[in-house]
Amino acid sequence: MIAKPNYQYIASGLLAGLLILHWAWCNFIAYPISFERKLKRGKPWVYIPIRWKGFYKIQVVLFTRLLMLAMVVLGVGLFGHYIGKTEAPWIVLFACAIGFLVMRLNALWLDFRYRQQEDAYYFLHDELRSKLEGEGKDMAESAFKSLAAYQHQNLLRKADEGGTLLKTLKNQAKISRKYRKEVRARETVET
Repeated sequence: MIAKPNYQYIASGLLAGLLILHWAWCNFIAYPISFERKLKRGKPWVYIPIRWKGFYKIQVVLFTRLLMLAMVVLGVGLFGHYIGKTEAPWIVLFACAIGFLVMRLNALWLDFRYRQQEDAYYFLHDELRSKLEGEGKDMAESAFKSLAAYQHQNLLRKADEGGTLLKTLKNQAKISRKYRKEVRARETVET
């Protein structure tokens, strides 16, 4: 497949470049794929960006799949060359193994922004619960969850309209992590 050493280096560099491009693509453009999946799985508080619809959505999904396919093809070519097995059964085995790895990597990179959104939501959820308990207000659990989801969606919608959705997610997740560390520290001191 790849006979000359120069082509091996070019293919290896291209694969590394595709991995970096895929990471950046998933982190900054294609992350709503994960949001949509989580929403379909019953997470009603997930916010999906305003521009995630129509032809834009189709383009992003298609380009993501093409990136994944290109990584698999390059990976199979390199792996087959370095192992020295270029017969059809080996190529199919390599394609399945590398395809599985690329799919797992894709899921991991797409879920990064979802985890940030989840941190932001549960921080807002806990903050709202503390506020209501401090004020002595009693609210049904379903109404409370609806209020928390509404406030979370409203915060992210305003950030999205202002063009700062990713920055807001990052900041909210950072605040949430800091808050959880403080809570854990207090719990360990108390016990």
